[in-house]
Amino acid sequence: MKVKLIEPISRKLNILGRAYLTVLGNHMEHLDINRYYYPLTVICFYDGQLTQKALAEKLGKDKSVIVKIIDSLTEKGFVYRQINPEDRRQHLLGVTEKAKKAVPYIIQVFESMNQSASKNISEHDMQIFESVLNKMRDNLVDFKNKEFIANSI
Repeated sequence: MKVKLIEPISRKLNILGRAYLTVLGNHMEHLDINRYYYPLTVICFYDGQLTQKALAEKLGKDKSVIVKIIDSLTEKGFVYRQINPEDRRQHLLGVTEKAKKAVPYIIQVFESMNQSASKNISEHDMQIFESVLNKMRDNLVDFKNKEFIANSI
């Protein structure tokens, strides 16, 4: 039987993502964060004004995953929680001095890696790339919400 080989788009994105994260991890090793570099920069950007729920929404992550991220960053001495005085059910996220020293470095590495990854790619092509990624995400949301009818096995 002859089978048609189809490579999922996700495989290509996964390969790119792993390459990016490997290089990123090498540059961040000394910070002892393991990962969660981007969430840390978001928390720092909104220092003291962002709730756990708002962080989950910004990152598109489940609240339980956000708790794990915050717990890890807190344990490593980068982030702290404080009760929101306006709504005691909420926790506001703040960053420590350790984070304030690390985040500029993280942002510098992001900028450098993004420039390196997009070398020889025009700004126009990068805008198209981002637009295509957004359209694909939207298409998958539409696909998820539709009934998929496949040939029966």
